[in-house]
Amino acid sequence: MPKRLIFQVCQTADKLWQRLASTPSDIALFISNLEFIEQNILYPRYQKFINTYQVLLSKPTDKEAKIVHDLEKYGVAIASLDSLSIPNSDKFLKAAQIISQELKLKAEHPLHAGKHTLNIDSTQILRYPELFLWGADVSLLRIIENYLKLPVAYDGLSYYYSIPDSKESGPRKWHRDKEDWQMIKIGVYINDVNEDGGPFECVTPEANELISEAIRTKTLRRYRTAFHKEIQEMLPEQMQTHWFNSYVGKAGTVIFVDTARYYHRGKPPTKFERSAIFFGYCSRKPRHPFFCGRSPLAPSELRYMASLLPDEVRDCVTWRDRLEGLSKWIPKNRLKV
Repeated sequence: MPKRLIFQVCQTADKLWQRLASTPSDIALFISNLEFIEQNILYPRYQKFINTYQVLLSKPTDKEAKIVHDLEKYGVAIASLDSLSIPNSDKFLKAAQIISQELKLKAEHPLHAGKHTLNIDSTQILRYPELFLWGADVSLLRIIENYLKLPVAYDGLSYYYSIPDSKESGPRKWHRDKEDWQMIKIGVYINDVNEDGGPFECVTPEANELISEAIRTKTLRRYRTAFHKEIQEMLPEQMQTHWFNSYVGKAGTVIFVDTARYYHRGKPPTKFERSAIFFGYCSRKPRHPFFCGRSPLAPSELRYMASLLPDEVRDCVTWRDRLEGLSKWIPKNRLKV
């Protein structure tokens, strides 16, 4: 049997396994989003967590407070590796660029023909721990804590090497993330990204409100993905020329965004490949913990990464060890966006 065919059979079998393994979390998602459960149990509990934690919030610097302000007002804040001044950012970027070349070579292999996106694996992260450790910097955690108003769970990283094939699928479709009521993704461009290279896109606050309402009133699935044209047609005609922002930028551009509240996507690259790392963060008692923890690292590997961090931030990595009740036992969802 040709290697290509064997690879395709294995891919199909893996997708079927992912769907089967995700059944318990899909059922839990449905139940937790029933209006009675959400409004009378889960949302009041979430608000209680926030109220209790206010006295424990860390005080941000002026620069950090500006990012928090932009997130609260626009859902997005833009920075750069230079402006954030996080230690070892040069080492982080160099390692990320090496991984980019590795993924580029992998994408050129016939076995991966037709794939629109390639991702980092655990071996690569363990070889370059600076990639993971950068996302646990105390300044980043303080920004996220002051936005969430809750203790932060660092949910790991995803590295996306996107092929310029114009395909509108997976995370290239408009969607919201499921993990929590509010959450933050921090995206870092590893190469220069222009409009033809698949920039990150996010809807404006005004459009986001209308889109969310349109999906609710049409009784569509809250977390459904949608093609660009589908979203555009949900909006009044006068808004259809400017309802999202496209974030182009040089290598080292950093994007903070609330991906749970705001519809977003990676624009399909048309001419140039895009390499970007996205770090995920939610609260330590997230709305849907079974959609968290989907990084390539196994629990033992996460504990190893935590051991490389200062004592005061290790809990943000090992937070899953302290989940209670059903949250602890429902297996995590295996399906990708």
